[in-house]
Amino acid sequence: MKDRGVMTRNSAFKMTVVISLAGLFGALAAAATVDLKLKPGKYALTVTYEVQDQRQNQSRSATRCIRPRDLNNPEKIFDDRVVATPKEEDACSVRNLRTANRQVSYDADCSNRTVHVEGTLSDGGFSVIRTVTPKGNQGVSLKFMVSGRRTGDCLPLGER
Repeated sequence: MKDRGVMTRNSAFKMTVVISLAGLFGALAAAATVDLKLKPGKYALTVTYEVQDQRQNQSRSATRCIRPRDLNNPEKIFDDRVVATPKEEDACSVRNLRTANRQVSYDADCSNRTVHVEGTLSDGGFSVIRTVTPKGNQGVSLKFMVSGRRTGDCLPLGER
C-alpha cells in the first residue's frame, strides 16, 4: 500500500506539471495568433516620419497585401517599409503584444534596433506610431506614423 500512495502522489505531481505546461503552451499559442481585428486584404499605406523628433515634409505611399498568416505577426502589418520586403535577417522578435478595445501595442527587438508600436484599429484599417531606437551608435531615432486603409482583396499571385 505504501508504494501505491507514493505512486499516486507522483502521478498527481506529474498531472499537475502536464496541466501547467498545457496552460503555458496554450497561452503562448493564443499570444502568437492574437486577433488583430483586421480583415486580410489589400491595404493602401501612408507613412510619414520624424527624424530625431523633427517632422519631415515627406510621406510615402504604397499598397500591401495582408494575408491571413500575416495576422500572426504584427511586424508584417505595421512595418514602416512600403516598398522593400524585409529580409529574413531583419526579422524582429515581438514581445508584450496587447490588443484590446481596438488598441494595439507591442515591442520588437531586432538585431540593430528596438521598436515600440502603439495605435488604433478600425473596421477598415489602422493607424500606428512606430518609435525606432538604434542599438549602440548605429543610427538616429526615428518615429513613423503608419496608416493603412483596406481597399479590397489581394491579388492571387502574392502582391505585396
